[in-house]
Amino acid sequence: MLDLVLFTIAWIVGSVLLEWLFHALNQYGTYFYTASSQAVDGEHAVAFILTILAPVIAFVVVMLIYNFIRFRARAGDTNLRSRHQFRTNKLFIGVWVLVSIGLNLLFFVHPSASALEQMFNSEQARLNRQDLEVDVVARQWQWFFSYPQYGISSAQDANGNATLYLPVNRNVKFVLRSYDPWHTYDPYIGVIHGFWIPAFGLKQDIIPGETRYMYVHTSKVTSYDVNPMVRVQCTEVCGPGHPYMEAPVHVVSAGDFQTWVKKQLKLQSD
Repeated sequence: MLDLVLFTIAWIVGSVLLEWLFHALNQYGTYFYTASSQAVDGEHAVAFILTILAPVIAFVVVMLIYNFIRFRARAGDTNLRSRHQFRTNKLFIGVWVLVSIGLNLLFFVHPSASALEQMFNSEQARLNRQDLEVDVVARQWQWFFSYPQYGISSAQDANGNATLYLPVNRNVKFVLRSYDPWHTYDPYIGVIHGFWIPAFGLKQDIIPGETRYMYVHTSKVTSYDVNPMVRVQCTEVCGPGHPYMEAPVHVVSAGDFQTWVKKQLKLQSD
């Protein structure tokens, strides 16, 4: 009985400490930096899972440590067989299995199924919404961004490097393709790339010969200059230039975005 009381106290203390640690981590941000509603939803999902699992993690860790200390064989102890030993405990096994099933069912419903529903809703054909469409082309080892709604064929900065500008609080539809724009005779000649903007909390593989889509809702004004996580980064090893296959992202106000569009159109006409 004493062991049960001591273990329960240690478990409660461990659970409280883990809850405090996870709460501090969630306050700091498990994604470290977010700039889209999808990334915020992802952080909430991680926070929910960590909060629920803290007592489970504490239970396992405390049980291991307690058993190592309390029931270890000490030097000179030769009467081990006289101790009460058992291989199984049906009550413990039954409770553990039921709790495990319950947790898995809970996480299946939320955040897994609920997040999938949000994802499917965001990726439906937007017949009644005016999303900003950005065509993304990946090749070894460059990104190309075009804005067909504005007539921008290749978004570039003053140095001729690819750059991605997005307006804040706007739904963005990325159309993703992998091919070499200078050798379009074979759409399957490219390699797999990964389109990832860390601050947006989403990633999509880009497969040669396929057109894929990714939807994002920008949530704050920010840029690569503010935080390096606001960038496009390739996440599939696509050759020796893979580590350098990145491009800066700028999320700006609606007015600044229109100003940028005018500058891009002027650059194209010059």
